[in-house]
Amino acid sequence: MNTINEEDLKFLIDTGKEMNKQNNRCTQFPVFVVMHKVKVYGDSSYCSEVERKNREDYNAEEVLCDKCQKLFDKDKKLPDYCEECGSDGFSWFNWEDKIEDGCGVFLTAKAAQRHIDENYYHYYKPFTYGISCWRNPEMQKVLEILSKLGGNGEALSHYK
Repeated sequence: MNTINEEDLKFLIDTGKEMNKQNNRCTQFPVFVVMHKVKVYGDSSYCSEVERKNREDYNAEEVLCDKCQKLFDKDKKLPDYCEECGSDGFSWFNWEDKIEDGCGVFLTAKAAQRHIDENYYHYYKPFTYGISCWRNPEMQKVLEILSKLGGNGEALSHYK
């Protein structure tokens, strides 16, 4: 028969305690993910942000206005946007929230925040976000057991 050692049991109890004291964010069976901002490219009709493309991504003679062409010829920084330049020199985008699926889910918001703190350089404006394991009976049972271990033997209402 498989057994767990005291260190494993302590980890499970401590995780259950952290789950029980955290904000469940009005969610039944909450787990946590890392969300961050990503650029989603489109066209100017629905995108609110614009950036100039890299110089190697367009033909300067065809795209740049006279003023920007002079800056380009002097190897100076071009303005982020210029209404007189051709549209092929720019990319339009919106910032949107995206779940970072590369790091998986976390049982506690604290663990998700620790991941962000240790890996902040991978993300732009990251934050923890609670999602529900509703309709996932296997994960619901794991969360219920952890909640029981971290409490008085009874799972909190949002874990049962």
